[in-house]
Amino acid sequence: MKICNLKILPVIFTIFIITSFCNAKVFALQKGSLEYLENRFDYSNLNPYELIQAGDAYFEQALNTKNKIRRDKLFRYAMGKYFLTSKADAKNVYPYVQMGRIYDKINEDRYAKESFYKATNLDYYNPYANFYFGEYYFYRRDYHRALRYYIISYQNGYENNFELVAKIGVIYEKLGDLINAKDFYNKSYELNPEKAAEYQKKLQQIDSLHYDESEYYYIIRE
Repeated sequence: MKICNLKILPVIFTIFIITSFCNAKVFALQKGSLEYLENRFDYSNLNPYELIQAGDAYFEQALNTKNKIRRDKLFRYAMGKYFLTSKADAKNVYPYVQMGRIYDKINEDRYAKESFYKATNLDYYNPYANFYFGEYYFYRRDYHRALRYYIISYQNGYENNFELVAKIGVIYEKLGDLINAKDFYNKSYELNPEKAAEYQKKLQQIDSLHYDESEYYYIIRE
């Protein structure tokens, strides 16, 4: 007795693929990359706006949960939405930045950089893309590269972003450029006096030093 009719297997498999795509659950995160079961899916039928909304919802939930298993699951859901957005709207910078942020969070450095490069290649001066590319390098203490992307972001619309301005000040201080460090610490204070309290203390420390006679440059690099 035959358990299964081999002739209907291709039909069953096709139905499985279509159903999976309709449910947007066909991606799997393997070694930091998304793999889909079918490359001929018509992405033009998708709504990028709705996908981004769903992706952002999953992303925010992931950031706000302490349960690693649930966090990773939510990141995968968000990644799937952003990936589909990048296919439905190939010139949209946002989904690539968000995928880069997720890869960054899960320590997939190579894929994080690839995503950020795709974003900046689409729009070299995009402040959002450059800010998070700078974040990637900042938290890896690659301050020269971080500064490069931060400055592009700052010069192209993020000049009033407190977090960015403060971090540029921190980097200049780390690199021993105390004039620019003071300038950006003052700017951060103007943007948000309450949050900039710690940077005001740094300003006082800098002003109290005789740079040429101190070991300040060694201390700030520790």
